Amino acid sequence: MIDIHTHILNGVDDGSKDLQTSLQHLRLMQEIGVTGVFLTPHFMRNMFDGNPDTIREEFQKLKKEVEKEKIEIELYPGFEIFLEPGIHKKILDQQLSLNGTKYILVETNMSGFTADLPQILYDLVRNGWKPILAHPERYADIINDPAVAEELIHKNIYMQINAGSLLGHYSRPIQDTAWFLVRQGFAHFIASDNHCKEPAYFLDIALNEIRNNIDEYTANLLSIENPQKILKNEPIEYFYVKEIREKKKGFFSRLFS
Repeated sequence: MIDIHTHILNGVDDGSKDLQTSLQHLRLMQEIGVTGVFLTPHFMRNMFDGNPDTIREEFQKLKKEVEKEKIEIELYPGFEIFLEPGIHKKILDQQLSLNGTKYILVETNMSGFTADLPQILYDLVRNGWKPILAHPERYADIINDPAVAEELIHKNIYMQINAGSLLGHYSRPIQDTAWFLVRQGFAHFIASDNHCKEPAYFLDIALNEIRNNIDEYTANLLSIENPQKILKNEPIEYFYVKEIREKKKGFFSRLFS
């Protein structure tokens, strides 16, 4: 398994508070079979906009400690980028992508998508980036109308579901939305979004639920095969569940028309 969304890098955002906490969680992850972890601290103006070079220095420090402690997990750099106008320039200038690839992990307003979001996403895709929307099941617009996620995928945006969402750790509407997206094939990754707030890790539990309720293929695709394609900078299928769906003219269709 490869976890593409974590806040395990200590002391840089609202995730791990110190080195020992980071190492503790990496040991937990190793025990359940995680082999690779993307460290993706928040990159958010006026909140978590620290110097990326300093954050990369902290990344190297943690990597050395992991090697010293003989934790057999490969660490990969990245950021969870809050979307705003002109962000595509910052991603290039400050090297905010996942492990130097064209893939980027992004987030936006939970309570409601802004009117300029379609243009921001279009600019990213036009400039060659491959955006992965973190936890789409937690956004009000998608909870209210999950078809919005399909519209986004048609605009070349990937979806990353949180393990905790599938297990009901946020709310029932979020859980229902997460399962709908996975069942419909509107999910490309399952990740932990681990903020190290409790000594537990749930990615393997969520994947077992997918195996039990859907199939082994889907669990492996979302936790092994697609993350490996990020590392190789290879294309990932946007639609892998082949079926005919009725087209709706929804939020993004209206904004792009």
